[in-house]
Amino acid sequence: MMKTFFKKYCSLSLCISFGTIALVFVLTRIGLAYPQGIEVFYSQGIYPYIARVLSFISNVFPFSIDDLFYTCLILLVVINTLLLLIRRLRLAIYLRRIVVMGAVLYVSFNVLWGFNYLRQDLSQRLELKPAKANVDELMEVFSWLIDEVNETYTPVYCIDQDEVLEQVKVSYSQHAEFLKIDPALLNVNPKTISLSALFAAATISGYYGPFFSEVHLNGYLLPLDYPMVLAHEMAHRLGVSSEAEANFYAWLICSQSDDKRLAYSANLYLLKYFVYECHNHEGFRELVKEIRYEVRHDFYKSHYHWMALMNRKVELVATKVNDAYLKSNNVEEGIEDYEGVVKYVMDYKLTK
Repeated sequence: MMKTFFKKYCSLSLCISFGTIALVFVLTRIGLAYPQGIEVFYSQGIYPYIARVLSFISNVFPFSIDDLFYTCLILLVVINTLLLLIRRLRLAIYLRRIVVMGAVLYVSFNVLWGFNYLRQDLSQRLELKPAKANVDELMEVFSWLIDEVNETYTPVYCIDQDEVLEQVKVSYSQHAEFLKIDPALLNVNPKTISLSALFAAATISGYYGPFFSEVHLNGYLLPLDYPMVLAHEMAHRLGVSSEAEANFYAWLICSQSDDKRLAYSANLYLLKYFVYECHNHEGFRELVKEIRYEVRHDFYKSHYHWMALMNRKVELVATKVNDAYLKSNNVEEGIEDYEGVVKYVMDYKLTK
């Protein structure tokens, strides 16, 4: 009797798993063809309510629920694998459990946040004019950025994290209409990554946990980097999935903040992407000479800080995993998507 019930239960769970996977997969294909529909019905419709409910739960706890969730998942897989190896669990049951677990994760991820990968491009949402591939305009904006970072320079040796959080919220609220965001989603309680040393070894400064709508920041963040990284991860919570778009949102709201620490953090962060993009073009050497000494010092200080924490093998694995993750979610550029912020800044400057 029990065996019959168990077989029926397993068959039903497999049918439901494959059925929900197929349904979500079809919805993602439809979303790719009609991003406007995703924008209206999900990103601007259902998602904000989902995020509010999840954060209402996660904000109660001072520690990361996402970190605990991922730890439990890993332990569950390890325990089941050990039971399989010592022959206390049949292969068929093991495979069923893995399939069901995978189905729950796949469906939950997409419903809770992942459909945002299918929304309209930032240039369409914000009505920005696409900048053409023009080296002269690129170098002109690079020169402008150098002036900005020089002007906004301010020593940042220590910060009050709660104060910075409030300033980031204020700036996001001021630009909510332009950025097409729901200010109600700014009710964030950032969490410190539980395994910050491991994430630092992979040069990961923060991440967004979609299963409980949590913003995570690395405990090894320099005060100088903190405002920009916080604003970047908050952008993900606001429904911005692309790394390039999250970089743009963070740069825009921090650079236009009344708090000079935020503005300097944003401009210094953006500078590295423009340096990478412009270093092979004529006139680069002359322009970088205009960067003031204090800014150069902070630029290298941040770079060498993360290099000292990095473990090359861990970083290489993390990069490949992140690249595969982004490409599997329709981000064709993969890990290079972060660098796309240069294009969006160019678009923004052209539109302005």
